[in-house]
Amino acid sequence: MNERYYFGEDKSIRFIFPIDGDCLNANDGVAEGNKLTVTARVKAPEGHEVKICDKVAEYKDGVYVADFTVEDRETLLTATDTTDGITAEIKVFRLKNSIGGYRLSSDDNIMFLADINAHKDEYKSIFENPYLAVYKKAHDLYGAKVHLNLFYEYNDDSMRLFDIKRGYFNLSMMTDKFKEEFRANSDWLKLSFHSFAEFPDKPYEFATAEKALADARLVIAEIERFAGKEVLSGCTTIHWGEANVEVTKALRGLGYRVFAGYFIPENAVHYYAPDELTAHIYERDFWYDRETDMFFSRIDAITNCYTLEYNMEALRSAIASPTRGGFMEIMIHEQYFHKDYTGHLADFEERVLEPCKLIFESGYVGRHLNEVDDFPALIN
Repeated sequence: MNERYYFGEDKSIRFIFPIDGDCLNANDGVAEGNKLTVTARVKAPEGHEVKICDKVAEYKDGVYVADFTVEDRETLLTATDTTDGITAEIKVFRLKNSIGGYRLSSDDNIMFLADINAHKDEYKSIFENPYLAVYKKAHDLYGAKVHLNLFYEYNDDSMRLFDIKRGYFNLSMMTDKFKEEFRANSDWLKLSFHSFAEFPDKPYEFATAEKALADARLVIAEIERFAGKEVLSGCTTIHWGEANVEVTKALRGLGYRVFAGYFIPENAVHYYAPDELTAHIYERDFWYDRETDMFFSRIDAITNCYTLEYNMEALRSAIASPTRGGFMEIMIHEQYFHKDYTGHLADFEERVLEPCKLIFESGYVGRHLNEVDDFPALIN
């Protein structure tokens, strides 16, 4: 459990908005050329003099407010209670491509690779695999940038959720016959580490850094072998979206730069964030943690959950939101595609294509997370 508090409540003066690590965009203020003007809100005792970025703030509706200007990627903000000499300091970001992009990601992937490997003498293309063909359609029709997070192995525990007994498979068994095709499509199709296997649940919530590194290196090495370094990504969603601080720091050291999650309070998929911070990130597109040097991105809809209609309405709401409508992400899980899976969704393809169509027709373009701010691909 991470005991750190993220809102500066230990001081008599603290930022209410933005908070440390917020990634600001044009929806947060007024953009003029390279300048973004945002109104800061600071909590401090009534009747004191407060300066925000050396500007005397106005006391309004229980908080002190003043405008500040962001021109660079990173900006240090200070709020000073000149009455008692206490200062609060935060760092905020402006990611250059955080507006107008969208991404389609999928978790729990491995069976499509087992199928391609099993049909390596028959398939002329990886897109003859019917699952991967859905994502190719999303790209061709709606410009989707697609990101697949991979398990290292499919084992006996995984098989119990399927009616048809499949054989054991791990990434070391995957043919490299299609390596050049993976490379040729790496501008829109990326592969990354997710977990060693489907079970146990939340494998990195209490894991050691050594365990996470060993698992990640296994997956990374095999992706590079059978698909090429070009398809690797420094962004991922860790299995169950739970990873403690030490695991996060270790994977950051390996080259990961962005973790995606749901950030739904009192739910999984919010890494080590406590509920109050989770609720804050839920209403944002991106947030940065100075302690782990990791960016976090918000997934807007998990389309294998709920009904398609519910997810479409959730996406419309997110698109209209001034704090969540900058960058859009939809996510699904591979197993729901397969007819013998206990939770099979007969409308799997529709649950991928219809959200992509809605977002595309709302003016968004396909964009990988590393393209939001030129985050490097995974190279370590």
